[in-house]
Amino acid sequence: MITLSILAGFFILILAIKFTKSIHWGIFAALISTAIISAKFPMTATAFLITLKDQKFYEIIITIYSIYLIADTFKSSGNSQKFSNSIKNIFNAKQASALMPMFLGFLPMPGGAMFTAPMVRDISDESELDHLTAASMNYWFRHSMEFFWILYPALVLEAIFTKTDLVKILFLQLPIGIFAIVSAWFYFGLGKIHINYSKKDMITFIDSLIPIIAIIIGVLLKIEGWLVVFTVAVLYAIFTKNYKNLFKLKYSIFLLLFLVFWYKNFISASNLSVMFTEELKNFGINPWIIIIFSPFILGLITGITQAAFSITIPLTLSLATSGAFPLLAAAVTNYYFAIIGVLLSPVHLCLLLTSNFFGVKMSSMLKNLIIPFIFSFVGYLMILLYLLHF
Repeated sequence: MITLSILAGFFILILAIKFTKSIHWGIFAALISTAIISAKFPMTATAFLITLKDQKFYEIIITIYSIYLIADTFKSSGNSQKFSNSIKNIFNAKQASALMPMFLGFLPMPGGAMFTAPMVRDISDESELDHLTAASMNYWFRHSMEFFWILYPALVLEAIFTKTDLVKILFLQLPIGIFAIVSAWFYFGLGKIHINYSKKDMITFIDSLIPIIAIIIGVLLKIEGWLVVFTVAVLYAIFTKNYKNLFKLKYSIFLLLFLVFWYKNFISASNLSVMFTEELKNFGINPWIIIIFSPFILGLITGITQAAFSITIPLTLSLATSGAFPLLAAAVTNYYFAIIGVLLSPVHLCLLLTSNFFGVKMSSMLKNLIIPFIFSFVGYLMILLYLLHF
């Protein structure tokens, strides 16, 4: 009955997203259906109250607010344009087409690949770089940062749910990003980096990255991640007089996070996680199948890493905390396959919009990225083997 309730909830989640086009309704439907079928409905109220009192919930709300504030300030202040101009002057055209989206990958923003697409297309036109290669590079180098960089909301969630330091998560998942970036660098023949030194461009380049540098320093000094990001975001907005975005709240994102925490706390408080694992063992189903395919499928369906990861991580944690396998190994697996599902998703806005912008097929872009995809998987396997054996 427990397995039926959780799998039914997951199936209803997918159907709800498909028909309502809303992740929020999907999670809520999964929560209610799981609670009813498992005969644990009274525990939804308990989990609701636990969520309201959960300090980690409020910390991540502050973190997500701060990340969006930094991204909005970066764009509204004009620093994004200054950054793109300086990087085009410092590096050669082909390398700039990769480094521009990669560096802006340090600053998560919705439709980030589309943000750099006009700049990359201009460079490709000037340097006779074909549009398929330019589009593929823009898409891949922008999203390679998502494998490990600590400002991505899903990675922040991973750190909070596994109770792991953000810096540890960064270095733990860094090999995936390194394999993804280096393999693409060689595959696209970008060659040795040659810097065209200009004091003015260098100053502009570094100045544009000051918020990111400040966050890195704060995190390395072991200051609470949410506090560092919040402080930098507010000071950056005030310094650039971005008062409008200072009070711009992403209510839909906050509601999504509340629903995720509510669902997670329900699974935990009702003891469904332990019972579910025991039933799986009795059925002979390998839990790894669930941990791999659940986020991958949700990634394909939603095209949003944060949604694919946050929806499936409670189930993954329930399997891990019951002793089926190491917690971090399960979380890293969930995170990696959520990203892969999103990168391959036809509803992923970055893939959809950039392919259209460059006038190339989505399928052609993805075929052009097979080698980087394979090497990112090699990086993931290295981490998994390390976590399983050490």
